[in-house]
Amino acid sequence: MLDLMRLFVHVVEEQSFTAVARKLGVSQPAISNQMRVLEEKTGSRLLIRRGKGFILTPQGESVYRHALRLLAEWDDLERDLDALAGEVSGRVHIGASHIPGEYLLPLKLAQFQQQFPKVYFKITIGDSREIAEKLLQRELDFAIVGSVFDTEKLKSELWLNDELKLVISSDHPLAALNKVHLHDLKGFPMIIREQGSGHRRALETALTQHGLSLDDLAVSLEAGSTETVKNAVRSGFGYSFLSQSALEPYGKEGLKVLQVENVSIKRGFYLLTLRDQRLTVAGAACYAFLNRLTKDKV
Repeated sequence: MLDLMRLFVHVVEEQSFTAVARKLGVSQPAISNQMRVLEEKTGSRLLIRRGKGFILTPQGESVYRHALRLLAEWDDLERDLDALAGEVSGRVHIGASHIPGEYLLPLKLAQFQQQFPKVYFKITIGDSREIAEKLLQRELDFAIVGSVFDTEKLKSELWLNDELKLVISSDHPLAALNKVHLHDLKGFPMIIREQGSGHRRALETALTQHGLSLDDLAVSLEAGSTETVKNAVRSGFGYSFLSQSALEPYGKEGLKVLQVENVSIKRGFYLLTLRDQRLTVAGAACYAFLNRLTKDKV
């Protein structure tokens, strides 16, 4: 019954059987069948189709409200049982935007696991906005993203500082220089990250501060990952601004970093949690470990 409640919450919040089926990796008819089973068990009609979504019947609203409370209480029970067991073990599911997920977390989590070998991890990577949404859906224990989400439901805490650096290929026409002005870049192709990424928001903010926007620059490629950006820069596709964190761990082969006169694009990575969610013993230990890391060193 608890699984039916959890599925019902997903359907209500997604407003789509198809979206829930895609997220859970099952067929749409399977979701429809499970909703019919729940209605049979409760003896009530819970959902009425309206356009492309649903509206809740009064009975549906009651079931939804109680389902949220029951699921939260079940999560609390699991955490209490973990605490009583006195052992830090089990899975920690962390959401992360691309830079922390691909370049920073693997090393940090390996260090944590040396202390707590019975803990294992799942990392889900996406842009900051996607990860925040997954946390709101309670699919994650906590997250690390490149944007601040301080809302009624979400809490952000600075984890590490970062900076975006201008990067070109070693044979780029500007490669002979060590410093350029932002306006010098206007005539050259540029590679950017996708909408929704904290990386792109930091870049757009910096451009605005200098009276520019992406429309003023010759964007030639929009990429969904930092590795795609790096490889495109190496191939001569254009220049880009890359996270210092993505350059240092594995070197800069085929890339050259230039200083941009009077431009400093600072950003942060933030630990993101749900305000009303208690972490498991393993999740709380991992969060505390990561939070103890110095916030001024990448």
